[in-house]
Amino acid sequence: MDYFIITGTSRGIGQAIAEQLISSEHYLFCISRERNHSLTNKSKNITYLEFDLHDINQIEALMNRIFSEIDLSRANRVYLINNASMIAPVAFIDSAAVNEITGNIHVNLLAPILLTSTFMKHTKTFLGNKRILNISSSSAKHHHPGMSLYSASKAGLDVFTQCVGLEQSHTQTPVGIISIWPGMIDTNLQKEARTQDQAAFPSAQLFGKAKDAGMLTTPEETAQQIIAFLFIEHFEHGAIVDIYDYSKLQQHVDTPNKNT
Repeated sequence: MDYFIITGTSRGIGQAIAEQLISSEHYLFCISRERNHSLTNKSKNITYLEFDLHDINQIEALMNRIFSEIDLSRANRVYLINNASMIAPVAFIDSAAVNEITGNIHVNLLAPILLTSTFMKHTKTFLGNKRILNISSSSAKHHHPGMSLYSASKAGLDVFTQCVGLEQSHTQTPVGIISIWPGMIDTNLQKEARTQDQAAFPSAQLFGKAKDAGMLTTPEETAQQIIAFLFIEHFEHGAIVDIYDYSKLQQHVDTPNKNT
């Protein structure tokens, strides 16, 4: 059996990833604040955990519960997908409330760090395939006024991924870990960005234009690409992968083969 721990499965990319991973040979642990009944109705191989990642002090207990249900002696692969994310507060930092600031950093950065740490502790002696995908964002590189917290947390997640990748290269049973920039996707997060008051968030118009120009991909398309990276044979420790750039590279590489 292959085991998958996925955060943020109530909608969007997380839901799409979970749906595409449903299989008789896969067992999913889905985590979000609200239960996604459409997922649980599709498979018996799902344990759904209603959990708020703001509550970082309970993450270790959450992972202990999950691994109490995993028989590592019979597992083939164990994977963690840190997908849950939040964009709020979309505001200049001097107008953000303290609880909004800490909430953003808790969900976007501290939660995946703690999930990664506890995942590695539980799988330290596991000899099968074990991997972690951190769903990041190109906002770590491309900055907009009003998104300082989101960009900073994603940049932090990328650096964390790189550093853990270096650490794992020194272990005998390494956990593969990469950070993925999934591109612009038609999700609630994108909708939240483009519907902000432009006085408070000057880049709202840019997000709106991206939607109008048809530049957004669907969660289903993006999930398919993310899952492809999850199972890729050459899994580079600590890599940061821009799906958009990778797709262009693959098109370039594949072109000669199509003409031969």
